[in-house]
Amino acid sequence: MARPKAFDQEQALQGAMETFRAKGFEATSMQDLVDGMGINRQSLYDTFGPKEALYHAALERYLCQNRTAFATLLDGPLPLRRALAAQFDLVVGYLLSPDGQPCFLAQAALERGASDPASAQCVQGAFTQSLRRLEDRLKRAQAEGELGPHHDPAALARFFQNTLFGLQITARSGASRADLEAIVRVNLSVLG
Repeated sequence: MARPKAFDQEQALQGAMETFRAKGFEATSMQDLVDGMGINRQSLYDTFGPKEALYHAALERYLCQNRTAFATLLDGPLPLRRALAAQFDLVVGYLLSPDGQPCFLAQAALERGASDPASAQCVQGAFTQSLRRLEDRLKRAQAEGELGPHHDPAALARFFQNTLFGLQITARSGASRADLEAIVRVNLSVLG
């Protein structure tokens, strides 16, 4: 009879997610993962498999944890401009916080997207879902008269998503809050 796990798998996976997010896939050693997860190496392999499988599980966990905030803003009752401004404000606030760093999804796209089909599929699925949600919200705004009929919701969705990811790189390069907020203001100005 197998012994029950002597650790919390969800807590261990959270530790793996935080470790990968802080260091990236390539720079994260198995010892980093053991330390970050608070489990021994054999338990790590027995429960989560090789490093790549653990990385994919950590990336999926990250996506599940972070979908809700943006979905709530975009699907909620706020007018379009306020919903987008709140979304950008959340991103800027987080990026400039002491723990702020680019999102795990952006890191995965840059580090693993071209070399790891499973990571690329996960990233593409998340990007597609995000684009669809943005486009749906923009279409709703058009139907409700908040957004002019001359706007292309699909193009605007890509534009705003690009800004969300671009802000991360700009913040990482040392931009100030004023710099990031100016980028957001210019982006929101395309709404008219």
